[in-house]
Amino acid sequence: MKTITLKEAHQILEDASAIIIDDDVVLYPSLEPISGDELNEFLFLRWDDGGLEYTLKFLEGDNQEVEIVGSSMFLYDTLSNNDHIQITILTTKELE
Repeated sequence: MKTITLKEAHQILEDASAIIIDDDVVLYPSLEPISGDELNEFLFLRWDDGGLEYTLKFLEGDNQEVEIVGSSMFLYDTLSNNDHIQITILTTKELE
């Protein structure tokens, strides 16, 4: 398992075409700039599934180092009980 900085993870999320949450939900990430403030919410995700609303909130202070496995990163969700959320990055395929 490899770790990267939050700044590197943020750039990867900015460049992503879309993301997959826990191998289940495809979303477009809603990002805010990195500010250096531990309470800055740099990523907020919300979706509906069968009438149930889900929300994930990611703060800078909780995600200074981000684990990477393959094309997935694991970010700490502030709203959950110490859970790391798997976020798989989707990018466009380069045509030759």
